[in-house]
Amino acid sequence: AVGHKLTPGGTMADRMQLASLSPEQLQNLGEQLEQDVSQLTESLSSLQKAVGRYHTSGRALEAMQKETMGKDMLVPLTSSLYVPGKLGDVTKVLIDVGTGYYLEQSPADGVDYSRRKVMLLKDNMEKLLEVITQKRKQTAQVQQAYQLKVQAMEQQQAKANDVGV
Repeated sequence: AVGHKLTPGGTMADRMQLASLSPEQLQNLGEQLEQDVSQLTESLSSLQKAVGRYHTSGRALEAMQKETMGKDMLVPLTSSLYVPGKLGDVTKVLIDVGTGYYLEQSPADGVDYSRRKVMLLKDNMEKLLEVITQKRKQTAQVQQAYQLKVQAMEQQQAKANDVGV
Protein backbone atom coordinates (compact mmCIF):
# COMPACT_ATOMS: atom_id res chain seq x y z
CA ALA A 1 0.00 0.00 0.00
CA VAL A 2 1.01 3.60 0.19
CA GLY A 3 3.46 4.76 2.83
CA HIS A 4 1.10 6.98 4.80
CA LYS A 5 0.46 6.42 8.47
CA LEU A 6 -2.54 7.74 10.33
CA THR A 7 -2.55 8.69 13.96
CA PRO A 8 -5.45 7.44 16.07
CA GLY A 9 -6.92 10.91 16.57
CA GLY A 10 -7.24 11.69 12.89
CA THR A 11 -5.67 15.16 13.05
CA MET A 12 -6.13 17.88 10.44
CA ALA A 13 -2.68 17.00 9.05
CA ASP A 14 -3.84 13.39 8.57
CA ARG A 15 -6.93 14.57 6.72
CA MET A 16 -4.79 16.80 4.52
CA GLN A 17 -2.50 13.84 3.77
CA LEU A 18 -5.52 11.73 2.90
CA ALA A 19 -6.89 14.51 0.71
CA SER A 20 -3.64 14.52 -1.28
CA LEU A 21 -3.99 10.84 -2.18
CA SER A 22 -5.64 9.64 -5.35
CA PRO A 23 -8.85 7.58 -5.14
CA GLU A 24 -6.85 4.49 -6.11
CA GLN A 25 -4.32 5.14 -3.33
CA LEU A 26 -7.14 5.71 -0.84
CA GLN A 27 -8.79 2.48 -1.95
CA ASN A 28 -5.52 0.55 -1.56
CA LEU A 29 -4.91 2.08 1.88
CA GLY A 30 -8.46 1.21 2.94
CA GLU A 31 -8.02 -2.38 1.78
CA GLN A 32 -4.71 -2.67 3.65
CA LEU A 33 -6.30 -1.33 6.83
CA GLU A 34 -9.19 -3.77 6.48
CA GLN A 35 -6.72 -6.65 6.07
CA ASP A 36 -4.86 -5.43 9.17
CA VAL A 37 -8.12 -5.37 11.16
CA SER A 38 -8.97 -8.86 9.94
CA GLN A 39 -5.57 -10.28 10.94
CA LEU A 40 -5.64 -8.53 14.31
CA THR A 41 -9.15 -9.86 14.94
CA GLU A 42 -7.93 -13.39 14.20
CA SER A 43 -5.08 -12.86 16.67
CA LEU A 44 -7.56 -11.65 19.27
CA SER A 45 -9.64 -14.79 18.73
CA SER A 46 -6.54 -16.95 19.23
CA LEU A 47 -5.74 -15.14 22.47
CA GLN A 48 -9.33 -15.65 23.68
CA LYS A 49 -9.04 -19.38 22.99
CA ALA A 50 -5.72 -19.53 24.84
CA VAL A 51 -7.28 -17.76 27.84
CA GLY A 52 -10.01 -20.40 27.84
CA ARG A 53 -7.48 -23.24 27.75
CA TYR A 54 -5.40 -21.82 30.62
CA HIS A 55 -8.53 -21.09 32.64
CA THR A 56 -9.74 -24.68 32.13
CA SER A 57 -6.29 -26.03 33.06
CA GLY A 58 -6.25 -23.97 36.25
CA ARG A 59 -9.69 -25.24 37.27
CA ALA A 60 -8.67 -28.84 36.53
CA LEU A 61 -5.55 -28.43 38.68
CA GLU A 62 -7.61 -26.96 41.53
CA ALA A 63 -9.93 -29.96 41.37
CA MET A 64 -7.00 -32.38 41.19
CA GLN A 65 -5.54 -31.05 44.45
CA LYS A 66 -8.50 -32.64 46.25
CA GLU A 67 -8.01 -36.05 44.65
CA THR A 68 -6.02 -39.01 45.97
CA MET A 69 -3.56 -41.36 44.36
CA GLY A 70 -5.11 -44.47 42.82
CA LYS A 71 -8.51 -42.95 42.07
CA ASP A 72 -10.22 -44.47 39.02
CA MET A 73 -10.59 -42.08 36.13
CA LEU A 74 -11.01 -41.87 32.36
CA VAL A 75 -7.93 -40.78 30.41
CA PRO A 76 -8.65 -38.97 27.14
CA LEU A 77 -6.85 -40.31 24.07
CA THR A 78 -8.72 -37.95 21.72
CA SER A 79 -11.55 -35.47 22.26
CA SER A 80 -14.05 -38.35 22.06
CA LEU A 81 -12.05 -41.46 23.04
CA TYR A 82 -11.22 -42.39 26.64
CA VAL A 83 -9.57 -45.33 28.37
CA PRO A 84 -9.85 -46.30 32.03
CA GLY A 85 -6.92 -45.39 34.24
CA LYS A 86 -5.84 -44.66 37.79
CA LEU A 87 -4.60 -41.35 39.11
CA GLY A 88 -0.89 -41.46 39.85
CA ASP A 89 1.18 -39.08 41.98
CA VAL A 90 -1.04 -36.09 42.77
CA THR A 91 1.83 -33.98 44.13
CA LYS A 92 3.39 -33.34 40.71
CA VAL A 93 2.04 -32.35 37.31
CA LEU A 94 3.68 -31.58 33.97
CA ILE A 95 2.80 -28.16 32.58
CA ASP A 96 3.12 -27.66 28.80
CA VAL A 97 4.93 -24.33 28.41
CA GLY A 98 5.11 -24.55 24.61
CA THR A 99 7.42 -25.73 21.85
CA GLY A 100 7.75 -29.18 23.38
CA TYR A 101 8.90 -28.03 26.83
CA TYR A 102 7.25 -29.10 30.08
CA LEU A 103 7.67 -27.99 33.66
CA GLU A 104 7.17 -30.35 36.58
CA GLN A 105 5.31 -28.47 39.30
CA SER A 106 2.97 -28.98 42.18
CA PRO A 107 -0.71 -28.55 41.33
CA ALA A 108 -0.76 -25.32 43.37
CA ASP A 109 2.17 -23.93 41.37
CA GLY A 110 0.38 -25.04 38.19
CA VAL A 111 -2.73 -23.12 39.24
CA ASP A 112 -0.56 -20.04 39.88
CA TYR A 113 1.13 -20.45 36.48
CA SER A 114 -2.26 -20.72 34.75
CA ARG A 115 -3.54 -17.58 36.51
CA ARG A 116 -0.45 -15.60 35.52
CA LYS A 117 -0.79 -16.73 31.90
CA VAL A 118 -4.48 -15.73 31.87
CA MET A 119 -3.58 -12.27 33.22
CA LEU A 120 -0.79 -11.83 30.67
CA LEU A 121 -3.03 -12.89 27.80
CA LYS A 122 -5.84 -10.58 28.97
CA ASP A 123 -3.39 -7.66 29.11
CA ASN A 124 -2.29 -8.48 25.56
CA MET A 125 -5.93 -8.72 24.48
CA GLU A 126 -6.64 -5.24 25.87
CA LYS A 127 -3.68 -3.80 23.95
CA LEU A 128 -4.76 -5.59 20.81
CA LEU A 129 -8.32 -4.27 21.18
CA GLU A 130 -6.93 -0.72 21.35
CA VAL A 131 -4.99 -1.29 18.11
CA ILE A 132 -8.05 -2.79 16.41
CA THR A 133 -10.15 0.21 17.48
CA GLN A 134 -7.52 2.60 16.09
CA LYS A 135 -7.32 0.70 12.80
CA ARG A 136 -11.12 0.75 12.47
CA LYS A 137 -11.15 4.53 13.01
CA GLN A 138 -8.41 4.91 10.41
CA THR A 139 -10.38 2.77 7.98
CA ALA A 140 -13.43 4.99 8.47
CA GLN A 141 -11.30 8.11 7.87
CA VAL A 142 -9.90 6.65 4.66
CA GLN A 143 -13.36 5.61 3.46
CA GLN A 144 -14.68 9.11 4.17
CA ALA A 145 -11.77 10.71 2.28
CA TYR A 146 -12.37 8.31 -0.62
CA GLN A 147 -16.08 9.18 -0.78
CA LEU A 148 -15.31 12.92 -0.70
CA LYS A 149 -12.73 12.50 -3.47
CA VAL A 150 -15.18 10.54 -5.65
CA GLN A 151 -17.95 13.09 -5.07
CA ALA A 152 -15.60 15.94 -6.03
CA MET A 153 -14.60 14.11 -9.20
CA GLU A 154 -18.27 13.49 -10.08
CA GLN A 155 -19.07 17.17 -9.55
CA GLN A 156 -16.14 18.20 -11.76
CA GLN A 157 -17.30 15.78 -14.44
CA ALA A 158 -20.87 17.13 -14.23
CA LYS A 159 -19.58 20.73 -14.60
CA ALA A 160 -17.44 19.71 -17.55
CA ASN A 161 -20.45 18.07 -19.18
CA ASP A 162 -22.58 21.20 -18.56
CA VAL A 163 -19.94 23.44 -20.13
CA GLY A 164 -19.54 21.09 -23.07
CA VAL A 165 -23.29 21.06 -23.92
